[in-house]
This record gives sequence, structure tokens and C-alpha cells, in this order.
Amino acid sequence: MSGEKKSLERNALDAFLQSNRKLKGYTIDDGERPDFVLTKNGHKIGIEHFRADTILNEHTDSESMKFDGQRKKMYEKHHAKLLNDEFDADASAKDIETSINKSLDAASKFDYKVFINNLKDVFEQHANKVSEYKKKCDEVWFLIDIGIENDHFTAEFDNGGLTKMNVLPVTGDMFNIFDKHKEISRVIVCSRCLGRYKIVYDSGSGKYSYKIRSFTYTEALIPGSRQIKLDVKDTGKEVES
Repeated sequence: MSGEKKSLERNALDAFLQSNRKLKGYTIDDGERPDFVLTKNGHKIGIEHFRADTILNEHTDSESMKFDGQRKKMYEKHHAKLLNDEFDADASAKDIETSINKSLDAASKFDYKVFINNLKDVFEQHANKVSEYKKKCDEVWFLIDIGIENDHFTAEFDNGGLTKMNVLPVTGDMFNIFDKHKEISRVIVCSRCLGRYKIVYDSGSGKYSYKIRSFTYTEALIPGSRQIKLDVKDTGKEVES
């Protein structure tokens, strides 16, 4: 496994550990199958990390991870030019504009059913390996890393009501997938947006008192055919403050 992939897995794990004080004092061993083993007083917890993004292409591959990589390269390119006094504001604005429009277009094409089917497939692929994971630990937890393009959602409740949310909603369909596999002791869902990680569900913290039927990206923030256009004004050479 590449160091970069392992680093991304550790980012998700760190977000979870920081959200739960009860896990202090555990040693953490990096590995494979499961990805991490937490040990305390001889008890071993295997944590298997995997991704199931909201933004997928026709092959159900992750578009969010691809966009994250493109944004990182764009920043590195223009930051290097800035340090070398070669910064081109127009070129930078054009790249940002292209990136924003790709993101908006992807979010506008979001399909909840495709996302759920992909999550189910990926979850069950890993669930089929739990017996193998348990050879190295006493119990197995799943840490699901779900990429999102922004944090503006419209969620539909079971009673048909709608509400705006700024975190990834966890739906009844997702609960059904998680609850089907009792051999998995704990399920944690971590959303990832622009390199930021946030725990949005932890079965170890109790169950929700309500269920969301489905969600979509908030349409009001997606201009559809209207493209984002950035106007750049020449403010002169940057100076240190």
C-alpha cells in the first residue's frame, strides 16, 4: 500500500479517535486486513477502513477522490509560481473556475440510489472478510470514509418532510446495510470534504431517534447550466504584510 493511501486512512481514524475520549490509551498498529489494530489491556479491536463516495462516475469509481487530487495539484502548481514570483492571477482564476464547475456539475448529477447500491456492495465486500480480520483481533469495527463535494444537503424524512443539512445525512437505507451484519461490532461513518474529516455516525454512541429516507445536494446552490465565472482584477504585485 502506498504511503499516501495509508496517510488518508489514518486521517479518518484520527478524526474518530479525537471524537471519542473512551479510546484514549489504546496503542495503534498499522496493518492490512484489518487496516488498524487498537490494543489495550490485551484486548484487540480491528478497524477496517474503506471508502464509499457520494460522487461517482459511470464505473462507480470515486470522483471525489479524483477531484481532491486535482485540487491539490492545482494548489501546488500556483503556490510554487507565487513563491517564485511568477504568479498569474488569470491562469489561477481559470483553474479555480474549472474546478468549481466540475464540482457543481458532479453534485447536480448525484443519484441517491446509485450511492446506496455502491455503499451496499462495498460494505458487503468487506463484511465477507470479517472472519479473516478476526484472526488478528477480538472484534471488528468498520470505519467508512464517504467523500462529499460540499456540505449543503436537502434531506427527506420518512413522513415526507424536508430539511436542509450541512452534514452528510445518515439514512434508513444506510442503517439497514449496517444492521444486517451483526458480526461487525461497531460502524463509524466519517465524511470527507476538501481534506476535512467529520464523524457523522457512530453506532457505539446509540441509535438515532428518527430516520431519514433519502437526501440530495441542495439544488439552490447548484446553478445547473449556469457556469461560475470569476472576474480577476489586477491588484498589483503582492507584498508581505
